[in-house]
Amino acid sequence: MTKTSWVEICVSDFEQSITWFENVLGFRVVARDADEYAELSRGETSIQLATDSAPYWASERSRLLPPGQRGSGVEIALLVENINDLYRQAQLAQADIVRELADYPWHMRQFWVRHPDGYLIRPAQKILSVNPATYRRQVADAFQRDTPRITQELLAVKQTADSLVQQRDYLGAATIYETLVTEIFEQSHLYYNEEAEYDNYYEEERYFPEEEGLDKLVGECIEALGNCLADEQADRVAREKIIEVLFDIYQHDLHADNSLGFAASAADQLVRYTTQLERQTIAEWIRDALTDEEEEVTGSQRKAYGRFLLDLEKDILDDEAYLQICRETGRTSDLIERLLTLGRIDEAARETQQVDDHALLGLADLFIQHKQDAVAEHLVRARIKEKPPQHILEWLQKYYRTRGNQVAELEVTETLFRTQPFLGRYQKLRDLARQLGRWETLRPELLAFLEQEQNTPLLIQIALDEGEIDKALQLLKGIAKKDIYGYTYNVGYSYYGYGNIALEVARAAEETRPREAIELYRQHAERLIAQRGRQNYQAACTYLAKMRALYEKLGESEAWTSYIAALREQNRNLRALKEELAQAGL
Repeated sequence: MTKTSWVEICVSDFEQSITWFENVLGFRVVARDADEYAELSRGETSIQLATDSAPYWASERSRLLPPGQRGSGVEIALLVENINDLYRQAQLAQADIVRELADYPWHMRQFWVRHPDGYLIRPAQKILSVNPATYRRQVADAFQRDTPRITQELLAVKQTADSLVQQRDYLGAATIYETLVTEIFEQSHLYYNEEAEYDNYYEEERYFPEEEGLDKLVGECIEALGNCLADEQADRVAREKIIEVLFDIYQHDLHADNSLGFAASAADQLVRYTTQLERQTIAEWIRDALTDEEEEVTGSQRKAYGRFLLDLEKDILDDEAYLQICRETGRTSDLIERLLTLGRIDEAARETQQVDDHALLGLADLFIQHKQDAVAEHLVRARIKEKPPQHILEWLQKYYRTRGNQVAELEVTETLFRTQPFLGRYQKLRDLARQLGRWETLRPELLAFLEQEQNTPLLIQIALDEGEIDKALQLLKGIAKKDIYGYTYNVGYSYYGYGNIALEVARAAEETRPREAIELYRQHAERLIAQRGRQNYQAACTYLAKMRALYEKLGESEAWTSYIAALREQNRNLRALKEELAQAGL
């Protein structure tokens, strides 16, 4: 790990100081430059010594206090893990112990010892009322045992933390909540692991019933940590711990492959219940994360960090600082919202140039909310190219419709129709053009366009919609095909999607062209029978029943009787068909 800061003190007796740090506090020399400089280390703590005769200190030498006094007013705190052993070592070394070892209300056990040059050194160890290892083992055991409901096992751990909250031991409670949540993240399957290699991955069951409720338990821990922060009487050390735990949860969830919403919940607690100074600290953590070269931050993560920053610093940010955060974290919507609020319309419009079409439509709505309708229209129309995106056109269509601009709406609707033609758009065009007195001119142009595109199915639907049954029948013959069984069928684009458009024509022809309808139903029924299968036979019976009804309406029952008898004979070996015919009364 790269060191970013350290402490260097100027001493009057170089060798004496080295010996003192070694004997009193257990440091050891890890680097030395003759008799001018030394670096000493103890665990993860390092301290540097320089003699006042070193050239480096020449410019300050006249300002140095005499030996034994030059450290006056300077206190150096050292966080250690074995304070009792260290205190005994200092006693054995007969060091000048200024304050005896004692426990302090800020969850520290510490003592003060004076260096020969007067520097006060304060070794300190955090005091916890709980042992995290105990609860870590308890959580791990719950996952390792064959437990039907792990959440029930872990409730006891959470309840212990809850009881500490009631006693206002917030540091102890936060330590247990942290252990519980961390172990759940590590031991459970709440989060996907895209790097893990699974055998038969697609067959693997992704549901773990024994883990049901773990996400809710984590959410309750986050809320409990927030409630601890809400108590303004919570001491500083406990608050620092709670904030660290919540921020760790935030980052873990944010950087997971499948965020579970814990990041948003943790951020909410931190924004709501921290002081201004605490929010500034969190903001610095976020800025460090955004500039960390070793940890890749995706676009969505950057936006989330940006939202968090804006919420944390909303009371102190001026407009330019707010805009800068938006730009740096990709929060274009917030950026444009603020620019529009400030009346900087042109600048807001320029910021839309880099976004994709889908994002643009949401931003255009922002312009409209700020009564910049014309700017919104201009931005959207500028995206229309040779083949304009459908969603852009649909936005413009709605825009013009709500403003009663039928001429512009007709233009966009026609472009939409030519981009992706279907019956509903044709009908909408017809309604608009008739209101504007332009249908007689527009209709032949649209039909010619469809003929050129060879979109016969839609031409058939239009003929049916406009009551031109004969034309529909004529067009249908033009797209008739033979299947592998030799039966005629007609496949095209129907109103409800891809299907048999011949059936639409048959239904429409029943009243005025019943014989043509009978023929179409016959072709379809026989094709279904040829495909075999009880389901096909059942469907075929539906259309055979329609044929019978039409024959009877024409007074040609004998023709029906002859046809169905011939059909039965032709398929006399199909037992399932005969059963279905009997079931349908045919």
